[in-house]
Formats: sequence, structure tokens, C-alpha cells
Amino acid sequence: MSTKQQAQDDFERAYIKGFWRKVTSWLTGESNELLPFNAVRESIPLKGQHYVGLQQVPINQVVGSLGRYRDFDRAFLPLQVRTKSRWVSVDSAHYDDVTLPPVDLYKMGEVYFVKDGNHRVSVARDRGQEFIDAYVTELEVPVPLSPDLEISDLELKGEYADFLDYTNLLKIRPEAQIEFTLPGEYERLLEHISVHRWYLGEDRDNEVSYEEAVASWFDNIYLPLVSVIREFELVESFRGRTEADLYLWVSEYEWYLRGAYRKEFSFEEATRQFQQQCVEWPTSKLIRRLKKAAWVDNLILDQEREEFQARTHLSEMRPETQITLTTPGLYHNLLEQIDVHRYYLGEQIEEEVPNEQAVVSWHDNVYSPLVHLIREQNILEEFPGRTETDLYLWILEHQGYLERAFEQDVPVEVAIDHFTEEKSTGKAKHESKKSGASNN
Repeated sequence: MSTKQQAQDDFERAYIKGFWRKVTSWLTGESNELLPFNAVRESIPLKGQHYVGLQQVPINQVVGSLGRYRDFDRAFLPLQVRTKSRWVSVDSAHYDDVTLPPVDLYKMGEVYFVKDGNHRVSVARDRGQEFIDAYVTELEVPVPLSPDLEISDLELKGEYADFLDYTNLLKIRPEAQIEFTLPGEYERLLEHISVHRWYLGEDRDNEVSYEEAVASWFDNIYLPLVSVIREFELVESFRGRTEADLYLWVSEYEWYLRGAYRKEFSFEEATRQFQQQCVEWPTSKLIRRLKKAAWVDNLILDQEREEFQARTHLSEMRPETQITLTTPGLYHNLLEQIDVHRYYLGEQIEEEVPNEQAVVSWHDNVYSPLVHLIREQNILEEFPGRTETDLYLWILEHQGYLERAFEQDVPVEVAIDHFTEEKSTGKAKHESKKSGASNN
């Protein structure tokens, strides 16, 4: 048998094998596709690139292609016959002991994409080679990529890249590895950092930089809880989930316990109760509850809102007013403001002021005028998902920061202008960084 006939037989065998792998993929729903380089490139920003040179590359790490990702499957078996002659030519060269030139590959993380040489990779894999000679150019990415990467993972990887870009976490803590299995979770993690930053500022009576807040959150909140999660072996109880998934779930469960029982719970206590109550739940049920943010939004915030209304009766005296916060733990700030306002009212009239009178006076003379300015300037449009009460507290916090910085009184109108300008500039910078990264 001629080498060409042998190579043609090899192609037919490889093509049939690829066909049956495709059928199996349809039946099982498991992906069998090569990774399209451009799709990965568009989802994950690049931080730079450099030429590595000639290397021996593990061939099972070559799982993507620039232009031929539809012509071969994940194992580089051929899925079409129009380039059969090229495949046969490459295979014949092996039979004739002809040395073929190295392939050209791009490397991203631990994943390789074929720039030139798809048929050489296909034949080499079919012949059982473990390594292939390649000229390698490495593209630096901010997130880990492994050969089991699927197209369906790209959304999460993109969110992770944005999270790292926004927080600078890997510069602050290079050892950090925070990966979720569900989309949308990094936004919730940013909420955790923002709340932690706010509390740090309150404790220190001074504004805390974002990078300092990120470091403090990672060292004092994230890592201690992850350590407890490891101690309880929770990842083993929730197969297919990550430490980051469980951090978010347990921390929100701890918030639920704190709100339900009105006392503090240690990470160990919260983790133990979470494990006891939730380990038997189907993961799909747990995910549905978390996606609805039931523990945080519906339980803790509702309870805090109800307590606020019970103590102020504001909904009865000013039924047109909707006081709603989106971050747990801040209703007590409003109650403290009312208490301070009540004290100063009593000082002015030199007698004790009833609580209901103080509530109405605070609402009419402190809260409502600032909310009117927020509405007048349409500030809420810049903060989707937030409320007027959120902005009320943030602007007052910003006013206090400005007064401490300049050591003088700052009118609330000036604080609003400075707040909106600073937030808009910060948002624009973030969007610019994302846009610039995607265009590199």
C-alpha cells in the first residue's frame, strides 16, 4: 500500500471518529468545539504580548484556532472533507520521514491557539504525539485559562477580568484566586468591598482609599471565611462549586442569621448552620434562592426597613415618602440622624421633644430638601439599581469628608456637585480602561 493510500485511510478513520464524537456531543450536551481565538480575545482583555520562540508544546493543550475552529473538533479530528488533500499530504510526509516545519501558536494562560498549522496539529494528535514543535507568541491575560476552558466559560472569565481590572486585586494580593461558577457574582463581590470600605471609613472617621479597602476586605473578610470553608470541607459537599461561590453563599447566610436572630454570628457558627441546613438542598434550589438575593434583599433589608418604620412611624405621618436602602446595615444611620436632630431641637426650645415630632422635623427639614435636590438634578439616573435614600446617605457622607478635608463648612449643594463630578469621572475612567483594554 502506498503512503498516500495509507494517509487517505488514516483520514477516513479520523473523519469517522470525529463524526461519532460529534454525535456523542449532541446526545450528552457536552461541548466538543475548538475555542475560537477571536471570541476569547474579545471576552478577555490582553495585558501585553511577547514572542517566546521555538518550544515543544504539550499537544493536548492546543484547544483553539484562529480561523479553522469549525473544521476540527476539540481533539482536532477533521469535521469536513474539503481540505482532505492537505491533511493527507501532511500525514504522507510522516510516512515518508519528511520533517515538517514547526506550527505557529498563540498562548493565553495554559491554552494554545493555532495561528498556522491546523492540519499538522490534527495529524500529530491522530498519530498519538504528546508534543509538537511550535513557534509561540504569548498573550498576557489577567485571569487563569486552562485547557478545559469552554466557550460557555468566556462570560465568567470576562467578568473576572473586569473585576481584577477594577479592584487591582492581583497587584494588591498576587496570590488571590477568586473564581465563580455563576455569572453576575463579581458585581455582588464589589458590593461587599464597597460596604466594607464604608464601615472602615466610619470606624476611622476618615475616607479610606479603594485599594486599601480591597486589601482589608481580602485579608480580614474573604480569607478568614475561606479558611473556615476549607476547615468544614464545604467544597467537597458542593461538588462543582468553588471557594468563592461558598464565600458568597455563607457570608449572605450569615447576614440572614444576623437579621433573623438580631445578634452577631461568627464565621464558624454561620458555616456550621449553613452546612447543616443547605447541604441536602439540590444545588439548583440554592442557586435560585441566591439569584433572587432572598437572604439579603428580602430578609435582612425588609426586617431593617420594618424596624425603622416601627420606630419612626414615618409611613403614617408622611405616607408619600418612600425611604428605601439597598445595602444592609444602614437604616441605623437614619435613626442616629433622627436622634441627633431630636437632641438639637430640644436644645433650641429647652425642653424634651417627642420622638414623632423629631421624626417629622427631620423628614421635612433635613431629608426632603436634600432628596428634592437629588431629583432636581436627576442624579439617580447615574446610579441604576440605587435609591434616593442611598444617595441621600452617600452625599451626606461626602459632605462630611469634604468638611474634614477643607476644615470648614461645605454647603450641601457644593457636596452634591463634587460628589456627582467625582463619581462620573470615576465611572468614565473605568469605562475608558475597559474600552482601551478591549481595543489593544
